[in-house]
Amino acid sequence: MRASNLRIGQILINSGDITEEQLDEVLIKQKTSGGNKRVADILIEDGIVTEQQVCKALEKQLFIPYVDLDTITINEELGGVIPEDLATQHKVVPIEQEGRFLTVAIADPLNYQGLKDISIATKMKIKPVIGEATKITSKLRELYAAQKAIDDAKEFLESKGGKSKAQIEAEEAAQQDASANDQPIIRFVNNMIEEAIFTKTSDIHIEPMEKCLRIRFRIDGKLSTYMETAPELIPSVTSRIKFIGNMNIAEKRIPQDGRIKYHVGGKDIDFRISVLPSIFGEKIVMRITTSLGMELKKENIGFLPENLKKFDHLVKSNRGIILVTGATGSGKSTTLYTALHEVMGEDINIITVEDPVEQIQPGITQVQTNEKAGLTFAAALRSILRQDPDIIMIGEIRDGETAGIAVQAAITGHLVLSTLHTYDAPSSVARLVDMGIEPYMVSSALLGIIAQKLARRLCVSCKEAYVPDENERIGLGLDPNEEITLYRKCGCEKCGKKGYKGRIAVHEVMLLTTALKRAITAGKSTDEVRDIAIEEGMIPMKENVRIDVLKGLTSYEEFIEMTISND
Repeated sequence: MRASNLRIGQILINSGDITEEQLDEVLIKQKTSGGNKRVADILIEDGIVTEQQVCKALEKQLFIPYVDLDTITINEELGGVIPEDLATQHKVVPIEQEGRFLTVAIADPLNYQGLKDISIATKMKIKPVIGEATKITSKLRELYAAQKAIDDAKEFLESKGGKSKAQIEAEEAAQQDASANDQPIIRFVNNMIEEAIFTKTSDIHIEPMEKCLRIRFRIDGKLSTYMETAPELIPSVTSRIKFIGNMNIAEKRIPQDGRIKYHVGGKDIDFRISVLPSIFGEKIVMRITTSLGMELKKENIGFLPENLKKFDHLVKSNRGIILVTGATGSGKSTTLYTALHEVMGEDINIITVEDPVEQIQPGITQVQTNEKAGLTFAAALRSILRQDPDIIMIGEIRDGETAGIAVQAAITGHLVLSTLHTYDAPSSVARLVDMGIEPYMVSSALLGIIAQKLARRLCVSCKEAYVPDENERIGLGLDPNEEITLYRKCGCEKCGKKGYKGRIAVHEVMLLTTALKRAITAGKSTDEVRDIAIEEGMIPMKENVRIDVLKGLTSYEEFIEMTISND
């Protein structure tokens, strides 16, 4: 049998990546699922092989070269060579054009019909190379997404006679059914949202300026410009987002809040929307509250092994207060939801009170505060205590009344989880005392405090090894003669030339030991509490970052940025 006539299953058997028994099981699974999935896709989903193993096996059997698309920069002009729908249908991305020859990366080189269709559409001779399907999808988004947004904006402006007409018709275009996709302004907003989800953006900033509409994405804690387009789009984009967020489109004088659930890639993504009037229009910030690419598991948070043991000890408690502290956007809510996931079960009654509800959690009763209606944190907590709760989660302790009810709930046998805005764990004690809670009540109710920050993670594909200099050794407390390798940012296609990709949480976990309870009751200062906590085994946040630098997870540059205010 010729190599070109072999099916992918047989090719993987020949390469030794799977057994005949495994292939038989997958073929049965393919039939029972309707036969719509490729054998290779099922093998990858089940973790039997990786995408790269499939590509390497195909390369060896078919003599078609494999290309790592992470190492390739594609000329954006190639976006006009293959129609997007055809490229997406066959999972093909153009990577190079030489005269009448077009080199394309394809996930399935045995898809001869797809290659033929592309040859007919482009009127070129096709030279295939093999690439992973996920990387091809990523490259297709890079190639077509930004251009689509520009084209949609251009089409919208050209379809309106001028600025005044655009403003008149803006709300008409915006108030279409959420699933409609025939209006350029709807496509523009949808493309922006999908690109933000794809790039794992935490916040979308839509900012009306005097001479443009600027859109920025916050990725790994840093804002970067996604697009600047004509100011004529300001009213239509604003109206569209307010409409899908169930806000009052006609009201432009006061701040408004809303939320949407956007369905993409088989998953519902929750957005929290804030609208703020400004001199050139309404600024909108859309926060993605769904944890993208992260399951709510304690192993995913980034705890050091010692801190993970402390976390386990805290969440297994029956009564008391567990606080998670840190700045806005430091992942406090994700840590709280993870803690709830660790303890939830059909024999546990969990009720949360939040403003706003960050993530919808099945199996948990979640209460949204409403200040105008009188449903404050304190009012909601009083009602919750009559609902026979085992565990109460308070989105944030903001005032003395809420703090007092939380303390009473903890002392009377409930486990209470909440957040505070403080810089580190020991200062949270002083914050509660400042809210009017007596020190002896704080020491009695408090179980522990988890302080958290997010450090940028070095891109694993391009981080560069080096030997630290004298200043870096002093900063990290290293022996001058110790042989050690650190890593610094470099920049590649995979991380968008930034050198960092993703973030890692760093913590200090302070358990309320007997010595700490005595210190708090005695009214010791924050510095004295911190010293005792370290003596009792607390790993300071600075030490957590230092460990991550030595592990090669982050850079010395990030260490300085994260800890300089501690000194």
